[in-house]
Amino acid sequence: MFERSRILTTSLAVLAAASIAGAELASAQVSSHALRDGGDSAPASAGPGRSRLPLIDSSAFPLGGREAQRAPVQGAPFVSPSSIETDSREPQAFGTQRWPYTMARVANSTPTLGNVNRIERSPVTAMPYRATGKLIMRFGGDWFVCTGSLIRPGIVVSAAHCVHNFGQGAAGFADEVLFMPANVSDPWNVRQPYGQYRVRRMYVPTTYRNGRDTCDVNAPGVVCNNDIAVLVLRDKKGVRAGDVVGWYGYGTNGYSYVQAPEFGNATVADITQLGYPLAWDNGYQMQRGNSFGKLVTSNVTTNRRPLINTQLGSAMTGGSSGGPWLVNFGTRPTITGSATAGSQASRMIVVGTTSWGYTTTGPKVQGASFFGQNHEFPNADYGGWGPGNIGALMNSACTAFPAAC
Repeated sequence: MFERSRILTTSLAVLAAASIAGAELASAQVSSHALRDGGDSAPASAGPGRSRLPLIDSSAFPLGGREAQRAPVQGAPFVSPSSIETDSREPQAFGTQRWPYTMARVANSTPTLGNVNRIERSPVTAMPYRATGKLIMRFGGDWFVCTGSLIRPGIVVSAAHCVHNFGQGAAGFADEVLFMPANVSDPWNVRQPYGQYRVRRMYVPTTYRNGRDTCDVNAPGVVCNNDIAVLVLRDKKGVRAGDVVGWYGYGTNGYSYVQAPEFGNATVADITQLGYPLAWDNGYQMQRGNSFGKLVTSNVTTNRRPLINTQLGSAMTGGSSGGPWLVNFGTRPTITGSATAGSQASRMIVVGTTSWGYTTTGPKVQGASFFGQNHEFPNADYGGWGPGNIGALMNSACTAFPAAC
């Protein structure tokens, strides 16, 4: 279920990104395809922009860096949580699902479109924010937008539905994809602080490409186990994007999640969400949301296999899809005396990417495919890059392009 809308739309949705056509790899688990080299010029047919939005009905899914380069981080096994109560109220900071969140523009002041000064750019252009950026992709003659983030010097992680029309095989991929780290204004008319990087190759799960992924029975292709994509960027004169702006780590199998008696024994994590939703500052400015993320499992699926998603409270809309969900977000402080950083305290770890939202604005809940092991990706390790879906994608991309990793 995909829908396309122009950038200034006010309808709720979630995302747009780009991908690449794909021949299956020998593993039969990950598909990839190379993009042509279009140089570093702005999109030839730059226009008002659109958002490619997977939408679901409000009843479709039950609620139930530049620091040291890091290896994938593993956490505790996931535990199925209980459902969350609902009611009909919609206060300002949470929706009808009573899921609290905060959300605000990252930049320090109101943006002046077309003339962005240093104050308006701060702190977007500094770590830990600038490893996140805006994705722009072309499907035929139409351009769409999304969000992505660097998890290695030349590797961006986003959502598979951004890059591919679920189940459409080689015909479902985008024709052109651009990544703009720390986008701060209209990307069609103003050069961004770190310019743009073209995507060289994208990797998506073969089950997603072929339409056989485990998905919610009411939302195939939207609420799924493996709505994740890994993109390999082209260097600029031998300099990788991450060499300029830094990159995050990534975590698997519930890194920093904990089964909490205080939350009814649900498995939860404190998550920071970054993205470029179109309904906020026209999608030109990075937005930050914070909420507790909750692990939610379901057996109401297209193939009767367990579906594993993380959900959180969020007011983001279309264009935010593919944006990172991070635990332990922020710069590491110097800790002295009796203080400690706690368990599983690695900094700026991506544990998911924005995947879906509701067609109505009431619920204010979004979801992400869980980074880790599931039915489609059961292995505890893929080539040293970690377990599950993200490990398999990284293994394929980094084996083919080791310099990007």
